[in-house]
Amino acid sequence: MQTLPKKLKKEPLIDGVFEIRFTSVFPAGGILPGILYGELDGNKAIEQLPMAQIPQAMRDADPNLQFAPLSRLDWEQFYINVGDHSVSIGFKHPYPGWTSFKPAITKVMEALKGATFIKSVERYALKYIDLLPATSLREQVDFVNFDVTLAGHKLENEAFQLRLEIPRDGFLHAVQVVSSATAILQSESRQGLIVDVDTIAIQESISFDELLIEFSDKLDAIHQANKQIFFACLKPETVTALEPEYE
Repeated sequence: MQTLPKKLKKEPLIDGVFEIRFTSVFPAGGILPGILYGELDGNKAIEQLPMAQIPQAMRDADPNLQFAPLSRLDWEQFYINVGDHSVSIGFKHPYPGWTSFKPAITKVMEALKGATFIKSVERYALKYIDLLPATSLREQVDFVNFDVTLAGHKLENEAFQLRLEIPRDGFLHAVQVVSSATAILQSESRQGLIVDVDTIAIQESISFDELLIEFSDKLDAIHQANKQIFFACLKPETVTALEPEYE
């Protein structure tokens, strides 16, 4: 098994989100923000998102909107997006590290224990988005551990967008690799190659209480699986350029 770095000195991570999707007795988007606001310590503020202006009936009828966030709770260095059937937790750039992100996820999940109207959890997922800086398309192609030929043409110096679903070790990894991307981080603009790994737990629907059984171990497992796929996407020389630190 590949030895994974503990951290990268040249951190490419620009975004990360843990999400649960659930069924509930009634659409939960209107009440969950208040529950979270009351249960979580620290500085908080709630804002309504544009999706909340779309009528409930239209959101329910469109599968693409059923899990869309309706409000956002800013909470210290994190944010929580809440929809009628989803809750996600992300961090504000820069990434605080798994040792900070994991406890934040756990606190949010613990805060939701009182929401007895949540019937079952359909899935949970951890998504990380990295941007590897580069301007040359050839350099971006060379970052990635792949060999792509289509219609007899080998990808070497062209713009590309690739999406692949990889089932492995009880998870489904939806991997997207996109060239020539631009990200605005605070006042900083970055350009380069996006590597987006969305790791989804493959499971039957379970109760919220069942999700929280050995939840710390579940978080570590999905985090490790996501990390393994990310580094497997990169060539060894790409990892070396990011200045990895090992334990």
